[in-house]
This record gives sequence, C-alpha cells and structure tokens, in this order.
Amino acid sequence: MKYLIDSNIIIYHLNGENIATSFLVNNKNQCSISQISYIEILSFSFTPEQEADVKAFLEGFKIIDITRDIAIQAIKNRKIKKIKVPDNIIAASAQVNDLILVTRNISDFSSLDVRFFNPLARN
Repeated sequence: MKYLIDSNIIIYHLNGENIATSFLVNNKNQCSISQISYIEILSFSFTPEQEADVKAFLEGFKIIDITRDIAIQAIKNRKIKKIKVPDNIIAASAQVNDLILVTRNISDFSSLDVRFFNPLARN
C-alpha cells in the first residue's frame, strides 16, 4: 500500500468529482482506508441500494483497523496538536503504516509528521 484515503476524497468521488474518481480508479490497488473512514462514510443517509453499493466500494480497499500502535501514535499527535479524534486516528494510521495521506483538508493535519497528497489541488 502507498496511500491512505481520507473520508473527504471518497465523499468527493461519491458526489461525482471527476478528479477524486480518477485518482481512486488509477491508484485503487495502492489505496487503503481507515476503519474510521468506513464508519464515517457509511453513517451518511443512503437508500438501501446506495448503501450496498458504497459498502461494496469501501470493502474494495484494504481497511486498516485501529491497533495499539495507532492509538499510541494518536496520543503523541494529540500532545502536538488539538485534533478531532477521527482525524487523529486517520493521521496516526497513515503514520504507523508509512502511508501518504490523500486528503483535501491538509490544514486539519498541519503540525503532524504526515506525508500528504491533495489530488484536488489546482496547480
């Protein structure tokens, strides 16, 4: 795996953002998601058919569970920056697994030792 996909990139994809979709399609075999993203995304309101499709899509990624190492990293992160627990666990998952965090919300993770990529950034 090379990338950890933040929830917002998947939401952009589900909302028809072509750049997010293109990134996911072109890098699918190198992408993983946090268990937190799985929970966040499936917590949205979907029809039963949509939910089944989204669940199948998410399960096509390697899903990274929360481990003790991720929890310890999240504690270290919290001492550096006050960050929401879900974002912190996503950041810690990228850090522990040496993955590039793919997100549009880079400012959410500033001050943390995380590598980022924003596929939606305009060059």
